[in-house]
Amino acid sequence: MTEMPIPAHNDGLRDTLSSPEPPTEGARETADSIVVAFILAFVFRAFIIEAFVIPTGSMAATLYGRHGTMLCADCGWEFAYGLTDPSVLHRRRQLLGPDESAVCPNCEHANLTTEINDRKRNSEAGDRILALKWPYDIGSEWLGPKRWDVTLFKDPSDQDSIDGVTNFIKRMVGVPNEVLEIVDGDVYATPLDQLSEQTRAALEDARHAKYLRRSSPNGRSAEAGAIEARLRKRWPAVLDELGQEMQICRKTPLAQSALWTVLYNHDFPPRTLDSGQPHWAPIAPETAAWDAGGRKLRFAGGESYAGLILRGKQATDRVAYNIRDPGESCGVTDFRLRFVATWDSGESALLLNLSKRGRSFWAELRSDGCVNLYETQGDPPHEEEPLATERLAPFEPGAGVVVDLQCLDYRVALSLDGEEFLATTPDQFAPDLATLRTLRPQVASEPVRMFARGAAMVLTHVVVERDVYYRSPRRVRIDRLSAVSGLTGTVWGGTGNPILLREGEFFMLGDNSPASGDSRLWSVVGEHLSARGEDYQLGTVARDQLIGRAFFVYWPSGHRSAHIPVLDRLGIIPNVGRMRWIR
Repeated sequence: MTEMPIPAHNDGLRDTLSSPEPPTEGARETADSIVVAFILAFVFRAFIIEAFVIPTGSMAATLYGRHGTMLCADCGWEFAYGLTDPSVLHRRRQLLGPDESAVCPNCEHANLTTEINDRKRNSEAGDRILALKWPYDIGSEWLGPKRWDVTLFKDPSDQDSIDGVTNFIKRMVGVPNEVLEIVDGDVYATPLDQLSEQTRAALEDARHAKYLRRSSPNGRSAEAGAIEARLRKRWPAVLDELGQEMQICRKTPLAQSALWTVLYNHDFPPRTLDSGQPHWAPIAPETAAWDAGGRKLRFAGGESYAGLILRGKQATDRVAYNIRDPGESCGVTDFRLRFVATWDSGESALLLNLSKRGRSFWAELRSDGCVNLYETQGDPPHEEEPLATERLAPFEPGAGVVVDLQCLDYRVALSLDGEEFLATTPDQFAPDLATLRTLRPQVASEPVRMFARGAAMVLTHVVVERDVYYRSPRRVRIDRLSAVSGLTGTVWGGTGNPILLREGEFFMLGDNSPASGDSRLWSVVGEHLSARGEDYQLGTVARDQLIGRAFFVYWPSGHRSAHIPVLDRLGIIPNVGRMRWIR
């Protein structure tokens, strides 16, 4: 076989490929590649994704700032507790030491923070998160800012720079072109176009009066006082119309999953049951039908209903992350009861009870597959007509069924194996804002109860949780007085002091409501916003101050090793189990 010669016109190419490049050309191309890589990295950071560190606990327990991790010495529940943020030491004036108590959110046991505290200077680092910037930059209906987003934005009170350099992270609860009000721990809102011209004008006058007060020395303004004097006569009519038009803002399923807080998990019972600790107990102590001694609730069977009640636990908005809870706790009335039920063969029934503000709701599950939803005056249903009913296939003996009953945002719903079957309608259960505005926060909540009759059954993984409660304090500290309204003396968006959100204005709240410096309490306008005058409204975040939507904790505080001297104080071992999506 003869070898095919390479054509002469390819000789030059062959020589070029085989000859080495000059050293200067290779160095220049390497330098160009590095420069391009840096440019792409900066572009990616500026417009696509950016990393942030959470410094404080205003979003706990969704996101952690500098903290310690506690394994409760009594029940074994793991939880985080916050430590002093160095940036606010001058305001706190006291370091948290080993004699401070971190109260377990599950069993109420007071654990000493001897292992991790400020005085030892060995706190765990705040969560490192990633935020998506490009969806907010595009700003379409599907990708733009939405209610319940965990949002990064510039601190409206930043005094360090005319550009605003301090970043904040909160949950977006108010969006443009609506009126928002916090009542009894919930967020209510209504679009502006659903209100009368008189009400919109009154709200605009109230907003203008607030601006005049904050822009005047010592908050004194004769013009603002005159406006408020006129508004006082019109304000009851404004609140009355808002009470009819406002709707409760329910969380998205993903946001709600992050906002449930454990009240009591029976998989982690206290080992030494002291006074004030939670436990399931028979309503009639002499009845032996229920056995609540172990991690399972066992019903031995019986012809008549036997009751079980959760004792020793009041549902308040106290957050275990806060070692020192600021202010008086508020009672929470939104609950979730969930467990896995396993029936023995034979006819049986299970009744579950949740109450809210004097109204008592019951879910009935029968072994033949009939499920009902009732409302009574407090006693178990006897001859009442159900609010809703559904006929399912009979429950299979020995097969576990996941039961989930919620009384949440004025809606009671029963789900089985993740599918909702029964729920109240707005005609059956809805808030009365006029009444709720006059009520003080509830101190004591109604206990969770359950009743059973018929064949034996076992309940496992029994958990009671409570919803987030957004505080609306009517009194604020002296250094917050410039933030209150001249009309009602409460905080921005608080009860009786609704806030008008104009085009491009957003309202932010922290998940750690008792200890979050958010839209409710902002009292200072930063240099980067002061030049806007009345175009910026105190208590809001402007559209161009939004940074992005937080979506992933890529580096939580790492593991420590007690066996390696260097690693016993430094959490540098990756903690993959705590990496999580932000909801």
